[in-house]
Amino acid sequence: MKFFFDRNIAKQLARMLDGYDTEREVLHLDDDPRFNPRSEDVFIIEALASERPKPVFLTGDMNMRTKHPQERKALAASGLTVVFFRKTFHNTPVHVQAMKLLKAWPDIVNQAGACDRPTAFEVSANAKLIRTCLTKDL
Repeated sequence: MKFFFDRNIAKQLARMLDGYDTEREVLHLDDDPRFNPRSEDVFIIEALASERPKPVFLTGDMNMRTKHPQERKALAASGLTVVFFRKTFHNTPVHVQAMKLLKAWPDIVNQAGACDRPTAFEVSANAKLIRTCLTKDL
């Protein structure tokens, strides 16, 4: 199983998980040569959606879901399972984010792996994973 973090989550956190979780591949957008700092979110989503098997997409950009209709439509059509980190997650120092991410990681892995259909989740400020809807319904 592959997990792909976008730039709205610190690359150090993705790299930490990649070192910690030896059973899964964890990659950050900045470590993927297909993308650069100007890559549009829709392009990134479509590129990930074309992979087989599809990765789980993790983002701190709640605006993809709420304010940007093109990105929301791309996610809904992507067939990706997506994990959104709420803005409150980012309002803490990186070392606290690391602790929260490690706390939430087993639930993220287990629930994303158990989905029979692409699903959207949110990670709350206290590192609880909440299933919100099927990705197609974003």
